[in-house]
Amino acid sequence: MASATRYKSRKTTKTITHLILHVVLVLCSLVFVFPFLWMLFTALKTPAELLRGIQQFLPARPQWSNFITAVQAIPFFMYLKNSLIIVVLVVTGTVFSATTAAYAFAKLRWKGRDKWFIVMLATMMLPIQVILIPTYIMYAKIGWLGTRLPLIVPAFFGGGSAFYIFLLRQFFKGLPRELSESAVIDGANHWQIFVKIMLPLSKPAVVTVALFTFMGAWNDYFGPLIFLSNPEHWTLALGLRAFQTQYGGQYNLMMAASILIMLPTLIMFFFAQKTFIEGIKFTGIKG
Repeated sequence: MASATRYKSRKTTKTITHLILHVVLVLCSLVFVFPFLWMLFTALKTPAELLRGIQQFLPARPQWSNFITAVQAIPFFMYLKNSLIIVVLVVTGTVFSATTAAYAFAKLRWKGRDKWFIVMLATMMLPIQVILIPTYIMYAKIGWLGTRLPLIVPAFFGGGSAFYIFLLRQFFKGLPRELSESAVIDGANHWQIFVKIMLPLSKPAVVTVALFTFMGAWNDYFGPLIFLSNPEHWTLALGLRAFQTQYGGQYNLMMAASILIMLPTLIMFFFAQKTFIEGIKFTGIKG
C-alpha cells in the first residue's frame, strides 16, 4: 500500500513538472511569435487604426486587400522571378561544392589535408568588407558587373561558406569507414561512393546546408545592391527597399510586403524542420 502511494505521488509530481515545463515553453514561444503577430495584425489594419497605435492591437475588420495592394505597388513577380533564379542556382552550387570539398577533407587521404582544412577555416574570420573592393574590381575587369554572375558563380566553386564545409565534414567523418572500404572492394570509385553512399546517408546535413543557403541568398541585400545595377534584375530584398522608399509611411502596406517576402522562408523551414534539427544534432556530436 505504501509503495503504491509513493508511486502515485511520484507520478503526480512528474505530471505537475511536465505541466509547468510546457507552460514555461509556451510562454517563451509567445515571446518569439509576438513580432510576427504584430507584423500580421499591422498588415491587416486600416490607416485610421494605425494611428491608434498599441491601443488597438487587433484590426477591427482585417484588410486582406493590403496584400494585393502591396503586390501591385511594385513589380513583385519580376522581383520574385529574379530571386528564385538566384536562390535556386546558389543553393545548387553551394550544396555541390560544399559536399565535394567536405568529402575530400573527411574521407580522402592527401598530403597537407589537415593544414589546408585549417586554412579554409581561417577564412571564416575574414569579414566581407575586407574582400569587397578586390572582388568588385575583379568582376568589373571581366565584365560581370550588372549581371547575376557575381552572385551565382562563386557558389559553385567556394562552397558558399567555410562553415558549410566544416558542417558537412563533421557529418562525413561520423559515417563508418567500413562503408566506403566495402564499396572499394566491390569496385566502386570515389565518385560512386560519394554519390551512392555518402550523400544519401548525409541527407540531414545536406538539407541543413541547403536551408541555411536558401535563407542567406533569399534575404541577401548587400550583394544585389553592389552588383545589380539594372532594376530588371533586382531581387525582392532590393524591391522591398524601393517599396519602403515609396510607401515608408504606410506601415500596413510595408508589413504586408514584408510578410509576403518572408513567407517562403517560413514554409521551407516548416517542411524541413525535422531534417534540419537532425542535421544540427548529428553534426554537433560527431567528430
